[in-house]
Amino acid sequence: MNGLATLVRLALRRNRWFYAAWILGMAAVVPATAAAYETIVGGLATTGALDLLAENPTMRAMLGPPYDLTSPGPFTVWRVGTFMATVAGIMAILGVVRVTRADEEEGRTELLRSGVVGRHAPLTAAVVVGLLACAVLGLLVGVSMVAVGEPVVGSVAYGLGSALVPAVLVGVGAVAAQVTSSARAARGLGLAVLGAAYLLRAVADASEEGSVVRGLAWLSPVEWMALVHPYDGERWWVLLLPAALTVLLVAAAFALEGRRDHGAGLWAVRPGRDRATPALLSVGGLVWRLQRGSLVGWFVGLAVFALGMGSLSGSFDTMLERIPRLEMMLRRLGQGADTLVDAFFVAMLGIVAVLAGVLAVQLWQRLAVEEHRGHAELILATAVPRTRLATAYLLLAAVGSTVLFAAFGALLGLPETLAQGDLGPMLGSLRGALVLVPGALLVLGLAVLLHGWAPRLSWIVWVVVGWSLFMVWVGSILGLPDWLVRLTPWEVLPALPVEEMDWTPVLAITGAALALMAMGLWGYRRRDLRLP
Repeated sequence: MNGLATLVRLALRRNRWFYAAWILGMAAVVPATAAAYETIVGGLATTGALDLLAENPTMRAMLGPPYDLTSPGPFTVWRVGTFMATVAGIMAILGVVRVTRADEEEGRTELLRSGVVGRHAPLTAAVVVGLLACAVLGLLVGVSMVAVGEPVVGSVAYGLGSALVPAVLVGVGAVAAQVTSSARAARGLGLAVLGAAYLLRAVADASEEGSVVRGLAWLSPVEWMALVHPYDGERWWVLLLPAALTVLLVAAAFALEGRRDHGAGLWAVRPGRDRATPALLSVGGLVWRLQRGSLVGWFVGLAVFALGMGSLSGSFDTMLERIPRLEMMLRRLGQGADTLVDAFFVAMLGIVAVLAGVLAVQLWQRLAVEEHRGHAELILATAVPRTRLATAYLLLAAVGSTVLFAAFGALLGLPETLAQGDLGPMLGSLRGALVLVPGALLVLGLAVLLHGWAPRLSWIVWVVVGWSLFMVWVGSILGLPDWLVRLTPWEVLPALPVEEMDWTPVLAITGAALALMAMGLWGYRRRDLRLP
C-alpha cells in the first residue's frame, strides 16, 4: 500500500492536539476517581448502602451495571467506565471523519491521491491513527490505575476494554465516511449509532434482572467494557466481541470505499429545491437552516436526560434514609441545600450549564468552519456586511443555548411537579437554569473575542469549558480547595433555589459577556478573512 507510512505521519501531525486533548482529559478522570474513593464513598460500601443506590433503575441507566462497589477499582468502572467509553467513542468517530470524509470534502485527499498513493491508503491511515489513539487511551487508563494501587490484572482488563470499545467506533466512523457524502452527515450518522447504542444500554440496564430486555445490553458496544468485569473475576472472552466487530466494520469500510466514486457517498444526495424558500432569503434564515439539525439533536438529548434525572428525585427519601454520608455529599454538591430535591436540582443544573456553554461555542464556531471552506466569502461578496453575518451566528448561539438550557430546567422539575401537583419544583428549576445562563454567555463572549482578534487561539475557549466541566463533575467531590473549584464562569452566579437571588453577579457577568461580544464583532469587522 504505497504511501501509507507518509499518510500516517501526516495524520498524526495534523491531529496530534485533537487526540491529545481528548486522551489526556479522559485518562485524568479515571485515576482521579479511584484515588478519591475513600473521599467519595467512605464506609458506605461495607454497609451495603451503595448497593441500595446502585439498584435504582435511573442510576443503572446513567452509570451502567454495578457488580462490586466495595473497592476502588470496580467502583471506578461503574462510576466513570461506561461514560468514558462513550466519550472515547465520540473521539474515535470525530477523529476518523476528520481524516477521511472531511479531507476528501475539502480536496486534500484528491491532492494526496495525485501522487504515488494507494487507493485505500488514506482510509487505512485514518483507521491506523484512530486505533493508535484508542490504544494510547487504554494504556494510560491501565497504567494510571496500577499507579494508584489497583491490581495489575484488573487494570489490564480495564485498559483493554477502554481501548477496544472506542476501536469499534473507529470502524463505525470509517463506514459512515463511505456511506455519506459530507463530513457533517458522516459525523451525524456515526454519533447517531453511538447514541442508539448508549440508549439501548441504558434501557437494558434499567430493566428488571432476568428480563429479556436486560439481555439486550450484550448488543450495545458501550456496555462490553463493563461486562468484562475488571477487578472482579475478569471475563477475558468478552473482549473478543469489540475486537471482532472492529475487524468486520473496518473490512466493510474498505469494501464500501471500493464501490463508490471519489467525493461521493453510497447514499445519493437529494436534489434541492428549484427556488429558495422565503426563510433562506435572509442571513438569519440561512444560519438557522445550517444549524437546526444540531439544535434538534441537542434538544432531544437534553430532554431525555432531564426527564430521566427528574424522575430520580422522587425516590430520594426512600433511597437515602439509610445513607446519611451520601446525603451529606449530595448536599455539598447542591451548595448546602436544605432539601435533597433542591440539592439534586442545583447539582444537575451546574453540570448542564457547562454543556450549555459547549452548545453556544459550537454554534458560534460554525462561522469559522464556513470561513475556512470559503462559504462565508461567497455570502460577503453580496450586499451582506460582515457584522450582519457574524451577528446572525451570534444570536443563534446565544438564543439557542439559552432556550435549550431553560427547557432543560423546566423538564428537570416536571416529574416532581407532576408528583406533587404543584408548579413550584418546575418553576424553581427553570429559574435556577435561567440565572446560570450568563455563564454560558460569558464563554460565548470569549469565543467571539478570540475569533474576532486571534482566531488561531480559539482553542483557549475549549480549555475554559473543559476545566469548568471537570470542576463541576469531580472538583468538589475530590476535596480540592474552594478557590480552585470556583475558578469557573458559573461559580459566582447564585445557585437557585438554594441561595438567595443576587443580581450583582448576574448583571456583572452579563455585562462582561456583552462587552466581549462587542469587542469580538469589532475585531471581526477589521481583520482579514481566513483563507479556505
